[in-house]
Amino acid sequence: MNPFRKTLSAAVLAGAAVLAVTSAAQGANAQPSAGPVWCTSAHIDVKAHDAHSPSKTDKLFWIRFTAKEGANCKIGGTLSNVRFVDTNGNDVGARLTGGQNGKYVELPVDGVREAAVYVTTKRGGQRFAPAGIIFNLPGQGRLGDLVKLPWPSDLGEFVTVTDLMAPVS
Repeated sequence: MNPFRKTLSAAVLAGAAVLAVTSAAQGANAQPSAGPVWCTSAHIDVKAHDAHSPSKTDKLFWIRFTAKEGANCKIGGTLSNVRFVDTNGNDVGARLTGGQNGKYVELPVDGVREAAVYVTTKRGGQRFAPAGIIFNLPGQGRLGDLVKLPWPSDLGEFVTVTDLMAPVS
């Protein structure tokens, strides 16, 4: 091998070694990604559905929080300012009676995972036929976006609304 080729080969090997060490150092010093953003109405679709109650005396509803196309976010906590309304936006008089368990969890919402809130009411007694539900999403240190949804069917005078949670299968 001629001297020029030896020098060139040594330079290439030395350059490759420097690149490998530099890349490893950069990888070790890399900052972890901040993770998904907090969910707002720009990131998620929210829909209310009738659900099958395991209790014969209760009626169950399921509010689904699914990701919009390409969205990846997280959400947790409790819905605020929940109201069941008629077609004019007037409160129908259903009374919220709790349902939050106080166990705060943050849930990923993306193309595979979703979040849920469950609403229960007794089957008997006074009935209301709300046209919709209005609430604020949880925010981070502030009130979240206002959401207005059609409501699927009648409910009783007393209503329980859970915290956000992973869907129950």
